[in-house]
Amino acid sequence: MTKKVLTKTNQMSRDEWLHLRRKGIGGSDAAAACGLSRYKSMFSLYQEKMGKVVPEPAGEAAYWGTVMEPVLRLEFGRRTGLTVEPMPYLFYASDHPFMIADIDGIVREKDGSVSLVEIKTANAYAAPDWVGGLPIEYYMQVQHYLYVCDLTHAYVVVLIGGNNFQTIELDRDPDTVRSLIKLESDFWINHVEKGTAPAVDGMESTSKVLEQLYPTAEKISMVLPESADELVSYYLSLQSQEKSLKTEKAAVENQLKELLKDNQCALTPAGYAVSWKNVTTNRLDTMALRKDHPNLVAQYTKAASSRRFSIKFTHTNQKGDK
Repeated sequence: MTKKVLTKTNQMSRDEWLHLRRKGIGGSDAAAACGLSRYKSMFSLYQEKMGKVVPEPAGEAAYWGTVMEPVLRLEFGRRTGLTVEPMPYLFYASDHPFMIADIDGIVREKDGSVSLVEIKTANAYAAPDWVGGLPIEYYMQVQHYLYVCDLTHAYVVVLIGGNNFQTIELDRDPDTVRSLIKLESDFWINHVEKGTAPAVDGMESTSKVLEQLYPTAEKISMVLPESADELVSYYLSLQSQEKSLKTEKAAVENQLKELLKDNQCALTPAGYAVSWKNVTTNRLDTMALRKDHPNLVAQYTKAASSRRFSIKFTHTNQKGDK
C-alpha cells in the first residue's frame, strides 16, 4: 500500500477543507465510523458525509489547540532533538481511497525512518482519559494515520491542563488496523455510498443531528408503522423505570441529608466526601420586571422555536377496527 497526495491544505479555507473531508473518512472520523466514539455517533457522521448537516463550528478549545500547536512542536523538538516537519497535504490510501489523512507532521529518525507526529491539547477535566495511554478516539485516529501514510511509529504530543506536557509513543498495530479497515469500509461502502443511514442511537450527537434535520414540523400528522407500537411500549417502560429510579434516588439523598443535618460536609468511613453546602444565587425577578417595566421586557424578548416530544394514549385504533 502506498499513500497518495489528494491536495495541499495550507492555503485552503475551512469551507473548502470541510468539503474535501466529506469525500472520505479522516482520522478524527475513524472512531465514529467504527462505532467507538464517545462523542459522535455513526448516524451523525453519516449525515455529515452526506452533506445533510454541517459539523459544529470549531470552539475555543479547537482555537487554542491551533494556537498552541507551533509551541508544542518546538517544545517536542527541544526535548527530543527531533525536528517536526509540517505536512500541509491531504493524503489518501491507494487501496482504500476513501481513507484520508490530514496529519500534523513527521520527524526523520536517526536511522533514516520516518515517524508520525500528532499534537493535541486537553483540559484538566480530560486528564483521566490520558492515564495509561491515548483516549480511544485519538488512538483510532493515530492508527488510521499510520495506515494511510504507510508509517509504523508515532509520537503523540499533548499538553494537559495547560501545564502537563507529555509525549506518548506507539507503533502501528496490525490487528487494530485490520479491524479499522473492515469497519471503515463497511461504513463507507454500505452506508455512505449506498445512501443508507446507520441506525439511530441514544447519543447526544444523534439527538442534535435529528434536531438539525427536522427543526420544525411541516405536516400535521401521519400513521406510524406497526413497529412503532413496540417502540412506544418500550419507551413507556423505560420512562416508568426512570421515574421509579428518580424517586428512589431522591429518597437516598434525603436519608443522607438527614444524617448531615446542619453540617455542610462529612466523610464516610470508606472515604466518600458528602456535602450539603450553603449556596447563594442571584436570580432575576422576572415577575417584578414584567410588572414594573413591561416595555423593556418586550424589547428584549424573542421567540424561540423547538419541538417537544411526548406520548399519550388516545384510545383510537388507526387500523379502523372496532
